Amino acid sequence: MSNNNFKGEIPVDFGNAAKLEYLNISGNSFESALPNNIWNSTNLQIFSAADSKISGEIPDFIGCRNIYRIELQGNSLNGTIPWDIGHCDKLIQLNLSKNSLTGIIPWEISALPSITVVDLSHNSLTGTIPSNFNNCSTLENFDVSFNSLTGPIPSSGIFPNLHPSSYSGNRGLCGGVLEKPCAEDALAVGNNEVVVRKQQPKRTAGAIVWIVAAAFGIGLFVLVAGTRCFHANYNRKFNDNSHDIGPWKLTAFQRLNFTADDVAECLSVSNKVLGMGSTGTVYRVEMPGGEIVAVKKLWGKQKEHLIRWRRGVLAEVEVLGNVRHRNIVRLLGCCSNRECTMLLYEYMPNGNLDDLLHGKNKIDNLISDWFTRYKIALGVAQGICYLHHDCEPVIVHRDLKPSNILLDSDMEARVADFGVAKLIQTNESMSVIAGSYGYIAPEYAYTLQVDEKSDIYSYGVVLMEILSGKRSVDSEFGDGNSIADWVRCKIKSKDGIDDILDKNVGAGCKSVREEMIQMLRIALLCTSRNPADRPSMRDVMLMLQEAKPKRKLLHNGVAQNVVDNGDISLPQKPVLEN
Repeated sequence: MSNNNFKGEIPVDFGNAAKLEYLNISGNSFESALPNNIWNSTNLQIFSAADSKISGEIPDFIGCRNIYRIELQGNSLNGTIPWDIGHCDKLIQLNLSKNSLTGIIPWEISALPSITVVDLSHNSLTGTIPSNFNNCSTLENFDVSFNSLTGPIPSSGIFPNLHPSSYSGNRGLCGGVLEKPCAEDALAVGNNEVVVRKQQPKRTAGAIVWIVAAAFGIGLFVLVAGTRCFHANYNRKFNDNSHDIGPWKLTAFQRLNFTADDVAECLSVSNKVLGMGSTGTVYRVEMPGGEIVAVKKLWGKQKEHLIRWRRGVLAEVEVLGNVRHRNIVRLLGCCSNRECTMLLYEYMPNGNLDDLLHGKNKIDNLISDWFTRYKIALGVAQGICYLHHDCEPVIVHRDLKPSNILLDSDMEARVADFGVAKLIQTNESMSVIAGSYGYIAPEYAYTLQVDEKSDIYSYGVVLMEILSGKRSVDSEFGDGNSIADWVRCKIKSKDGIDDILDKNVGAGCKSVREEMIQMLRIALLCTSRNPADRPSMRDVMLMLQEAKPKRKLLHNGVAQNVVDNGDISLPQKPVLEN
């Protein structure tokens, strides 16, 4: 519902929606207050209402037990921040910037067990930054710039490492990273000078005291420095194979029951490699609580461009982490430190399409019937259609291939690694090739650019693999030829189609053969050499409806009618794009 021109009151029914998990009403013109029951939706996890001309006060946070992200920046909210925000015990990110909020910063925010990001900038908040934030160990980003805050900045945790711009615009703040000592510190210095003057007659005793104190201080410094060196050397040895240097930071996109250190430690003892590609290596990792996740460790980059690269990665990951669709592998979070970035995904137990199509036991595997293969092709189309047409900004996958199509416990297709290729680009050299050999659209050779049409081409190649059971590149096709070239050559011969279609999924059955030929037509359209001739993914979805299987082949060769049994949930018929 974002980026429309909705006006008037926000419906109170949102607060009564028991199954609502993600509500995004940003970029509208409501010019009204938030409903008092907005936090009552029991399963609401993300609430985004940025830049929507919302006025009035923030409703009390009673009932917000499952929400982990609140985005209300860029509105006209007034009043104070409700103290009962402490009820949101799963809250990870809070953004209330660019409003007209007054009053003090509730100390309850610092007590939230998972709070990571707090942005209260550009308001009219007063008082001090609660000293309780000294004990907030999960905080990674804190911005209170351009308010009317006073007093000292907390001296521990993340605060000494924050940039001074996080506090700018608050003339009354002092200490910490600001080059402005607090009044108490200046008074203490003055008192020390007075005491020294009064003790002039006892210079000898004072000198002894100072020497002892200096010796003690030097000894303490040596002890602390030695301890840090020991830990640094230990960590280097512990991570010698991957050269990972801490501290780790975890950006989570939902409630997680483990920390960044848990991920790093469990990964170091995991020897289960699920796959390796152009962007990194994927490991199967079991967390301390027994939860299994897929951890993708991205390839490294040059150190001189490290800061710029890391900012770019985190910005892209922020976009990818908001993607929610049944045919998209969910990005759970991102772990990063000064030299490494790891993406955390939900684990898919049935592996990937490449292994099932081309593995050693492909004849006896789970996709040995045409109905299942069609269902997978449809699921992939639904996922890519969502990325192209329902995401803002548009997400281009850039590396669609069978190894990036995972299968859950119900053999439902889940697209993985969308947009990840973009994460490892660097500014100091040419971009990493966008895609894998055999799936790259031909125009990339002279444009070096990818867009939605590039994904359509890759999808057409995937369809050809599903139809034929052959890899995208094979010696059978001839030197320099891909499966797309081979298919176009075969269809010109008399019985060439029979050579293309995989007989292991029932191509010998007349009705199945007709359905497979319909999908072959779609694959040929998608792999047109001219990008303008390729359909959009919405058009592909429409054509796939026409190719829906009428019968399902069982392993014993008996056919079962499945026209009206509801096994496949097809989308509504879209309007063809020009």
